[in-house]
Amino acid sequence: MFGIPRASPQLSRFTCTRMELTKPTSTLTVVLHITVWSLLGFIVLFYPPLTWDFKVPLGFWIKQLANFIMMVAVFYFSAYYLVPNYLVKGKKLLFSLSAVFLVVLYLVIARIIEVPILNVPKQLAAVRGWKHAKSIFSIDVHLFMVVTMVTAISIGFAMIQRWQAAVKLHELVEKQQITSELALLKAQINPHFFFNTLNNIYALTYSDVPLSREAILKLSRMMRYVLYDTVLDRVLLSQEISFMNDYIELMKLRLHSFTKVTIEAPKPDQDYSVAPMLLLPFIENAFKHGTSSLHKTEILIVIKAQNGVLDLHVWNQIHANTDAIPNAGGGIGLVNTQRRLNLVYPERHELIIQEDTNLRTFTVDLKIQL
Repeated sequence: MFGIPRASPQLSRFTCTRMELTKPTSTLTVVLHITVWSLLGFIVLFYPPLTWDFKVPLGFWIKQLANFIMMVAVFYFSAYYLVPNYLVKGKKLLFSLSAVFLVVLYLVIARIIEVPILNVPKQLAAVRGWKHAKSIFSIDVHLFMVVTMVTAISIGFAMIQRWQAAVKLHELVEKQQITSELALLKAQINPHFFFNTLNNIYALTYSDVPLSREAILKLSRMMRYVLYDTVLDRVLLSQEISFMNDYIELMKLRLHSFTKVTIEAPKPDQDYSVAPMLLLPFIENAFKHGTSSLHKTEILIVIKAQNGVLDLHVWNQIHANTDAIPNAGGGIGLVNTQRRLNLVYPERHELIIQEDTNLRTFTVDLKIQL
């Protein structure tokens, strides 16, 4: 009746978001990195010599600048090459050896720049009046600790970055799955419901022509709402309530006289925006399990929206004989609806579902901060 779900808009949005996940580093991130490195380099490498009580030779500053540049290279090489190519792929031993080799290589190059090339120890010895300069084979403990710390931070930085990307991608995949499920729901809100409703309307044309016309109008409004009005992520609450009312009225056409349906939907204090078709599964579930062709049953549906809070209360009795409305609970189901609530209204909703096996009742209470 509705045709194939139009998944192209959702797929396009998902593809764009995947591209955003892998897009080049933003300007803000670049500025943040430059700021952090500037502060770190100044505090660790450049500020301490400024406090010394003698004039530091030019060669020393050139050596510090070279150390700083190599330190930045070590950080990003470790984060963007060693971690993804070794650690992430489970090559832990090779990664550990590579990290140790990287630190040792850094210290060797730094000492070569300091002694044979710039001859910094002799310059410092001349300024301080020392008789012996530092040997080329001596270990710079301070530099070793700094580069080791930078390497460790780069590993942590890379792992956190990958974890955040994985979490974001997982959320995107989950949202796409929910979107696809919603698209399927829009395309076929339970074909049994529409087919059986059309059969009932056909039967009404012989007994109650005005009522059959009204039912056709309601069904037409529902189809229009599902196909055209729920394309966006949000719809007006008044539209959603109108859709719920049409759905309930059409369901009543197929109920036996044993079932009593009570609806309370006072006018909201304002027309809020809500996620489309979020309430339908709870009402579907009530009609699926709360009707009987043999026993008296009752369904209560209350929808309120006041002070920015949407309240949905659905109560129904449960009977073993529920063949009066077969397959009425189609669609995305309660479990997927809860997952959709977590995605669309995180930390802004409260859902309580209670089933009393003794009284044979089922209650749903949903509160959403709009």
